[in-house]
Amino acid sequence: MTEDLLHLWTGTIEGISLRVLNRIIDYFGSISALWEADADRILENIKEKYAQMIIKSRDIDKIKEYSYKLQERNISYIYPGHIDYPKQLMNIPDAPGLLYLKGDRTLLKETEENAIAIVGARKASAYGREMAYRFSYEMAKAGITIVSGLAYGIDETAHKAALDASGKTIGVLGCGINRCYPKENSSLYEKMCGCGLLVSEYGLDIPPNSYQFPIRNRIISGISKGVLVVEAREKSGSLITADQALEQGRDVYVVPGRINDVNSVGCNNLIKQGAACVTSPYDIMFQIPVCNKMKEEKNLSLLNKENDVKKNLAYDEKMVYSCVRLEQRHIDDICAELGMPVSKVVELLFLLEQKKLIKQTVRNYYIRY
Repeated sequence: MTEDLLHLWTGTIEGISLRVLNRIIDYFGSISALWEADADRILENIKEKYAQMIIKSRDIDKIKEYSYKLQERNISYIYPGHIDYPKQLMNIPDAPGLLYLKGDRTLLKETEENAIAIVGARKASAYGREMAYRFSYEMAKAGITIVSGLAYGIDETAHKAALDASGKTIGVLGCGINRCYPKENSSLYEKMCGCGLLVSEYGLDIPPNSYQFPIRNRIISGISKGVLVVEAREKSGSLITADQALEQGRDVYVVPGRINDVNSVGCNNLIKQGAACVTSPYDIMFQIPVCNKMKEEKNLSLLNKENDVKKNLAYDEKMVYSCVRLEQRHIDDICAELGMPVSKVVELLFLLEQKKLIKQTVRNYYIRY
């Protein structure tokens, strides 16, 4: 048995929770030792029901067949110690022993510093969807990987926005890797197989049992630098994700909501408990390394462009151009800064407009192209 197949074997043992299986493996010393142990020794040292499950599952032909089925569906898998296993997952309680992947597995390598999870209400309001879309779109466009659970409402909106921005997005499933739940998101599921990544600790054909979703939430927060909650009721699965994020040492951000809205009670309570209240994607983006790098590159690009432009301008044109910003500015402010008469500034602004270096957004307000 290769190491890959040994780890895959642990994912085929039915009826044993991850915690129990990890204790059994620790007792025997390794997965390999458990695989090679005599049946009598297994029966003598662990509960009979677990022992029978383990003994019954030790069928190398079935494990190889399972591996082939995964390959046929373009599904791969990773485990602790694998080169693609996210380092940050190793440090969370109950780290997944096996993760199935479908899509672009390279996205996992970028999650440690540059991924934000977006979670929230399944029965999201128009406001909630609007906020989820706005935050996800802007962050994905800036290079942040968006993580969510492919559920109704906020989750699906976050994934769609990231894809619309041609960004990176990861969906963590609470069912088998080859199953889409809810079925209504099947087109989104297929699109993410080609343009994003799907992750699950549940193998082929495992149904979406309700108890699996709170368990999978630790992975959503575990592979992310922080979690953004957009709409959550007083008792919500999103709050479970937020709690797990705090336990894992991740940042928690919250979009505030109306105080008389049932979908905002959980969010507003999180803010009262100390979570970061955010009203703009930039509240989060400026804390993410990839955005800081892009900001530096953009500033350098603008500086180089400004230097190139100024080389071809007359002295007075350079002075006026330097006073026009990336945010719109009124002509009175430009005149005051330069100490020039309005008639002269208007003439120079017109020349810069003709050269397509600036534009008038509304009457007497100017901005750089």
